[in-house]
Amino acid sequence: MTRSPSVGEKIRALRLKLGMTQQDLAGNDFTKSFISQIEKNHARPSLKSLQIIADRLGKPISYFLDEDYTPQSTDPDKIDHLILLASHLEQEEKIADAINYYKEALSLADKTDYRRRGQLFFYLAKAYLKLGQTANAGQTLELAGVELKLAGDWELLAYAYNTLGDLQLEQGDVKQAVSAFEKALEAAEHHLERLPELQTMTLTNLGIAYARSREYAKARQSLLKALAQSESTRTYYKYGDICMALGYIDFYQENLESAYKFTTRAWHFYTAVESKDMQIQCQINLGSIQRARGEFESAEQHLLEAADRARSAGLLQSEAHAYEELARVYLAWQPPSAERAAAAEEVLHKALELSANDKTALQQLLAEVYIQQHRVEEAVDLLLGVADMLKEAGTDHLPLADVYSRLGELYQQLGDTERATAFFQQSVNLFRKSQFKDPAAPQQLKGSPNQG
Repeated sequence: MTRSPSVGEKIRALRLKLGMTQQDLAGNDFTKSFISQIEKNHARPSLKSLQIIADRLGKPISYFLDEDYTPQSTDPDKIDHLILLASHLEQEEKIADAINYYKEALSLADKTDYRRRGQLFFYLAKAYLKLGQTANAGQTLELAGVELKLAGDWELLAYAYNTLGDLQLEQGDVKQAVSAFEKALEAAEHHLERLPELQTMTLTNLGIAYARSREYAKARQSLLKALAQSESTRTYYKYGDICMALGYIDFYQENLESAYKFTTRAWHFYTAVESKDMQIQCQINLGSIQRARGEFESAEQHLLEAADRARSAGLLQSEAHAYEELARVYLAWQPPSAERAAAAEEVLHKALELSANDKTALQQLLAEVYIQQHRVEEAVDLLLGVADMLKEAGTDHLPLADVYSRLGELYQQLGDTERATAFFQQSVNLFRKSQFKDPAAPQQLKGSPNQG
């Protein structure tokens, strides 16, 4: 097996390649003799010295570090070295090895050195995230928060809580995510004059989390403040996401003019940054908003174009989403017609073929098409199947309660009062269970106005 070049050999090779003498490399910081000793591996530079040498040779310090270059445990640079080495290993995608070095550095850190320990916990957590070890990452970020708060390192504390909030939001733990982002904002505001961009980022994350928990007043306040700061500092952090979220909120609150304005602004942003998938999502949302405004022809045009663009880009789920919203347009179109009901049925079958997600919402929508076509018994059969799938999946009570309520209406329409009463009662019971389980629990935002 070929031996990797030593630190001294790397320095000598680079110096000669650049046509530098040992005195050139030494400069005013070292002696020529010291450089000679390093190149012969008779001396080992400290990390501070190695950083100066690396700068003069035009290389990052990580270029000279490898697993063999390990200071003695008594070396004051030991922890710094381990951090740099771990970082170098992360760049090479050797994440498991990097984690081991971070852990070793933690074992050497003084228990009262809260800043250093907080930094190490943060780096370790980020490495866990790269490996997909989310449970370890979450626990380690919590530990980082404790240490960094004791150290008064508000900047890194804010980053740690933002990272934790992002993780919790991704896992669907919205309540905990909101708490993490609130702590991040509190930390960022300790040095607001120095950390305006960090506050903008945190306000954005917090606003999106509030929106997910349906705390719309708080969400709108945070997002509008983030939007103003983003524009004033020209950072545009998650600018498209801010505008999209404001569009969602205004759509749900039936403020359709504002929803259209913010969603259009998001569309222009994603067009500028050439984000095809988000452009398509914006176009779908615009179609949904136009449906709510009764602008059916414009909505149809937007959604057909979105479906075509999604198909060309190979975004099957977005194509399915566009067809789902197009079906909603055809169902809402006034006056109703048999042709549009048939068109709704056709696009829903396409959506069902393309969708890889839970298909119960699409099937419920198809049942509404059957009802409009006076195929009530087919609608009942379809909804009974949806109810079975929801029960088997163990979903929240409310979606199943909605299906039972609709079944009660349909059985009543068919003249079967006994079954109608039974389904209405089951719907009421499920609704009560949902309220009893957590009467204050907010409903989760589904992610886009088209699902309102």
